[in-house]
Amino acid sequence: MRIGLFPSANYSAKNGIDPMKQMGDTHVISDELTLGKGVAGSQQVLCLDGASILLRKLSLDSISKVEYENSQFCFGVHFLLEGNYSFVSTESKSRLNITSGSYNLVQWPKTIGVEKLKGREYTSIEVFFTQEFLEDLLGTEYNSAFIKFADAFVDKPKYLWHEMKPIPSRLRLLLLDILHCSYTGIARTNFIESQIRCLLIEVFLGKENGMERIGGEATLSTLDKEGIDEVVLYIKKNLKRKLTIKELSEVAGFNTTKLKSCFKKVHQTTIFKFITQLRMEKARLLVLEENYTVAQASYEVGYSNPQHFTVAFKKTMGYLPSLLLTNLS
Repeated sequence: MRIGLFPSANYSAKNGIDPMKQMGDTHVISDELTLGKGVAGSQQVLCLDGASILLRKLSLDSISKVEYENSQFCFGVHFLLEGNYSFVSTESKSRLNITSGSYNLVQWPKTIGVEKLKGREYTSIEVFFTQEFLEDLLGTEYNSAFIKFADAFVDKPKYLWHEMKPIPSRLRLLLLDILHCSYTGIARTNFIESQIRCLLIEVFLGKENGMERIGGEATLSTLDKEGIDEVVLYIKKNLKRKLTIKELSEVAGFNTTKLKSCFKKVHQTTIFKFITQLRMEKARLLVLEENYTVAQASYEVGYSNPQHFTVAFKKTMGYLPSLLLTNLS
């Protein structure tokens, strides 16, 4: 039986889609999930024993609305790199929202509802799995905090965290490696499966991630969180410029000390490490997807000296930017 959200039987019938094809073959990546009108890009599913993985890299002309259903109780970790996601249950009218740059863990009962995708660019990885799959993966380190969440009965989709968690750097790198895997065929399938297992282990056992912080996390007021969100948006729009703490504190409406403190509470890193991470990620995409040279990409993310860029890239990503060109050849 398939695990996780798939286009509903009703939607499939109306659009002439074979629901059996949508299930995908076990351990084979399938492109059978049909894109709606005004949607371009790639939407792929990989079905495993006890889990399924949905990879999305989409361009949207408008809001995408598709009826989805889940036919078996399961859990889902939803990572949203770009765009905004919502799911409204037909039965309970309950709503789930996940915003750009964040992730959350969701309990999915048997349900049907409308999934909405927003944003000109939409990039996500969703991993659905049974409790048995996670127990086999984590073994004796299966997290007690998750057990309490897993054992709670729900009749509608439910978050683990009421507030979305920002995707930390280590998880972001794993996600990008999965989305931009250059292998093909069975090698690509095996690579993605292995990286997804690493990703789940990092989510549930990694010290910088959410499961270790349940019950002990510092929270910000809604106003302070909005200020930090404004700073992140400003940074993303100005990666080519030299940014200062004073400039960013004015964007947030905080003094510099409060900005640094609040930013680290939300993103678990310093502002300048965060900026560097975003710059390296953008440069990587410019080389891989838009055929920029390393020198051109370095200039586009604010480096006038390619050597300085190479040092920063190696320190952040763990390999030299020249290896990106090897992947293209």
